Amino acid sequence: MTDQGSAVDLVGRAPLVREIVTALGDTGGFGAMIVGGAGVGKTAVARSVVEHLRWTAPVLRVTGGASLRRIPFGALAPYLHTLSGSEAASPVAILRAMMGHLTAGGTGRAQHPALLVIDDAHELDDSTSALLAQLVSARRAKVLLMIRHTLTVPAEFRNLSADGLLTRFDLGPLDTDAVTTLCSQVLGGPVLTGTTHALALATGGNPLFLRTLVEQSLVGTGYLVRRNGVWRLADEQPRVHLRLGDLIRAQLRLRSAADLKALEVVSLAEPIALDAVAQVVDADALQRLRDDRLIAVGPGPEAPVSLEHPLYGEVLRCQVPAARSLLIRRRVLDVLDPGSQSLEGFLRTVSWGLDCGVPPDDEALLKAAVIANGLRHHDLALRAARAVSAPGLRERALLEVARAEGGRGKLAYAQELVDEAMRRCTDLRLAKDATLLSLELKLKSRASDQGLRDDVDRWRSLISRLQLREDSRVTAEGIAQSQLGCRILECHLSLHEGRFDGAEEELRAIIADPQGTPETRAGAMIVLAELLGSTGRSVEGSTYSGMALDIIEAEGADLLGYRGFAVGRHLITLSQSGRGAEATAVIQAHSGANPFSIVYFAGLGDVVDGITALRAARNVEARDRFLLALEALRESDVTQATTLLLGLGAYACALAGDTARASALMEEFERAPKGGSRTMRLGGRIFVTATAALLGDVPGARADLLTLAATAEKDQMKELAVTALRLSLLLGDMDAVAPLIRVLQGFEGPAAKDLLDFAVAAEAKDVDAMAGAATAAGAHGNVSFEFVGLSLVLQLLGEQGSTRHARVIQRRLVTLGEQRQGPISLPLASTSPAMTTSRLTPTERTIVALVNEGYSNREIADAKSVSVRTVEGHLYRIFAKLGVNRREDLREP
Repeated sequence: MTDQGSAVDLVGRAPLVREIVTALGDTGGFGAMIVGGAGVGKTAVARSVVEHLRWTAPVLRVTGGASLRRIPFGALAPYLHTLSGSEAASPVAILRAMMGHLTAGGTGRAQHPALLVIDDAHELDDSTSALLAQLVSARRAKVLLMIRHTLTVPAEFRNLSADGLLTRFDLGPLDTDAVTTLCSQVLGGPVLTGTTHALALATGGNPLFLRTLVEQSLVGTGYLVRRNGVWRLADEQPRVHLRLGDLIRAQLRLRSAADLKALEVVSLAEPIALDAVAQVVDADALQRLRDDRLIAVGPGPEAPVSLEHPLYGEVLRCQVPAARSLLIRRRVLDVLDPGSQSLEGFLRTVSWGLDCGVPPDDEALLKAAVIANGLRHHDLALRAARAVSAPGLRERALLEVARAEGGRGKLAYAQELVDEAMRRCTDLRLAKDATLLSLELKLKSRASDQGLRDDVDRWRSLISRLQLREDSRVTAEGIAQSQLGCRILECHLSLHEGRFDGAEEELRAIIADPQGTPETRAGAMIVLAELLGSTGRSVEGSTYSGMALDIIEAEGADLLGYRGFAVGRHLITLSQSGRGAEATAVIQAHSGANPFSIVYFAGLGDVVDGITALRAARNVEARDRFLLALEALRESDVTQATTLLLGLGAYACALAGDTARASALMEEFERAPKGGSRTMRLGGRIFVTATAALLGDVPGARADLLTLAATAEKDQMKELAVTALRLSLLLGDMDAVAPLIRVLQGFEGPAAKDLLDFAVAAEAKDVDAMAGAATAAGAHGNVSFEFVGLSLVLQLLGEQGSTRHARVIQRRLVTLGEQRQGPISLPLASTSPAMTTSRLTPTERTIVALVNEGYSNREIADAKSVSVRTVEGHLYRIFAKLGVNRREDLREP
């Protein structure tokens, strides 16, 4: 663990502290007002502000309190102890005493007036508020006011704020970046992105609740665990420790009985429609809770009501007696409109019915199990599926039990249940669902290609058998739709095995088939998106994956199980086409809509962010993102990306200078089971080979990259062929140019165009066109390629003897080198022999020595009695002679 002091308390607050310091320094203003709920850190911010102010006059601290609110001037008691009994009742005497404290210790004219720091101003009595406002209005003091909500600001200070004399600063919850920083500091190590998102959701970003929840996880609650050096959730729901519960109960203890009753109802029913909750609680209490921001009302026709802080719900639900909880839930069930509920609302109703001993009918239970599994709420899915008793629904319920157990990691047991369901299957829908689930389980367990094909063959045989049975109730339409499903899976497995022949035509025919359903069209579109992305048409591929997602969302619960796979495929095609911002928006939309999937979707987000960072030469950030993604997806990798991530992570580690971890990931890649998608395996192999070339561990690794590119091109995996060739070029291998020009024909997107333009220019040795293409790549976010491309241009200019143009390129390389994270490796920074054989002059050697001692350009200029521009000119020439692009790499040869 790291230090738990003020640094943690102020995570994410430094910009606000600076703004408040500036406002208090404004001679025309009366002060500042910090507005924020309980636990957001108003006191810590105010303390930091005072520390940064260097105030030359007295600083008086006043704290309001509920127990002092009924006592006139009660909050000023620490400053009134010298008054007699009669004086303590005199406002004039009290004013005189406060004036004495405001000027105490003064010697002559102070630079500042006194400063009043008022905490919990909403708890001040009227007399104290009036007196302090009078001192501020008379410019006897400035004020730093802390208040929970503007509705409770004392009237005198509210007027000053309305007149613009008090600058208001709203202190809200921490954003996800600040939550990540705080968690990492408290836990003393990295935290999964999905875990920090879940913690932000559970605590509402409240720093006090967040810190308390994280700290209690370090003393044995088991809510967070550390695996492979990374902290992650061990349980879906936070466990409220005694200390955290006490904090929350303390903030609620002064609420009225009606308020507490309303809070209990909302905590048990959230999110619940406003009309429904208004029928079972007091309307005035509901309004008070809204005004005090204890509950929130969401948008939409239902106006869903939920608690502002999710942890309040955990505490309230724990303290409601079981009998009372049942009574409340039954009352709420009576007023709910089943037809208007969201998916989450429907699941809550089913869960309550099970808790209250009045479960819904078996059809509703089965539907709930399907929806809960689609939302990754596997515990509820198990409860609902196991409660199904109707003989005609048992096999389908058994399948949902298998799906839930598989989601909880019990793959072998889940597979046994699926096989049992298929042995007794006489229903086409059940056969389809069982086959899809069996394939998912086998992909997770890295079964052989033949094992996957066996499932499709089993489904096809069952279709034929049911078609021939005289007593079968299957229809011709059902048979045709099932056969379409088999054809989709055949194409999917062909791509999985790295075979593309005929798959595109088959998938397009399935999409256009008039007997198709939304399910078959969405499934075919997802597989077609994968094929198009693998063959260099990622823009078209993202169109199909986006269309598939639209179909899935439109169909609601019926296709919910496809959502995770469809989102993963869509993100891959968006990333392939260089549209990282769109990919991030997709992740945010889906993780926010489905909290139980937040870890999985955040893991995909780390992949997207890692690719973006790698293109931008932020190699340390890319390393961290890929490592987090790898941990997040190890247990729920529906896109089979883990093998690829091992290679990507190793490559990013090598670029970041983390050679030990790069080697460890390479070894893990070699030890990993050989099952899974051939595309992902080959992609991982390409990045592992590039890593070996970076580290210099494997002789001939660069030649191996060209061989891998040829293999991928031969098997029509053009995206991987381009990846291998691009990495070869990034390693400085110009032999990649000719095959790049050939393979890139027909590729889509600006990234492919930049790469093709550069390759064509490089083949013609057109340095201007090469520089233009490299610069365009940088403008499109591929700073990594811009750096390498310009380095290669510099080499060619050296061979041509064009020193004047070379200096322009060198300046840009210096700028890029300063921005680039990680060491400069390979021959990329080397220049032509004509430019590197020159020895440094005595002046240049002196400058190198000063740079190595840590001198800035300005300090070197002062030491040499020259201008900064002269020093910069020397440095450009030194960089060119030594073949480097950053100050950190300056060493005389």
